[in-house]
Amino acid sequence: MVAVGGITAQGATAMTAHRASAAVLKVAKVKVAIGTTNRPHPLIVTAKGLPVYLLTGDSPHHPLCKGGCLTYWPAVTSRSRKPALGAGVKGKVGVWHHNGVNQVTLNGHPLYTFAQDSRGAALGEGVKSFGGVWEVIGAGGAPMAKSRSTSSGGSSSGGSSSGGW
Repeated sequence: MVAVGGITAQGATAMTAHRASAAVLKVAKVKVAIGTTNRPHPLIVTAKGLPVYLLTGDSPHHPLCKGGCLTYWPAVTSRSRKPALGAGVKGKVGVWHHNGVNQVTLNGHPLYTFAQDSRGAALGEGVKSFGGVWEVIGAGGAPMAKSRSTSSGGSSSGGSSSGGW
């Protein structure tokens, strides 16, 4: 067995398999600002703990978030066409293969994160930009039930009337 950098070929294969089998989506408590409250809710998050969003009106057949949108709302991707899921994730998970990436979908909706979010905080909830409204996804696989925020997507979140939005 040849060791490279202190890792045997067998160990490297095991590490690659472990990384590939890590859950792409899981459920965690995340603080969500809704109206005047900022309470934790069980939401679907990425393996890194970032809240996951969908854009209303967006689908693989009618993508709204492309180009500059992806700077503010990075796609949730998977190295695998069959991503592993953590405990508590509900809904039909799939992968939309386009532009050389495997974008994770849930119940037919492409999934995204928000560039201004951090682990445990969802700042993009209710933002209106790129032709729809960004919604965090509850543990049940659907947008979280709540009263809608009325924030508009200013320039920091990519809201604009140009670019075909």
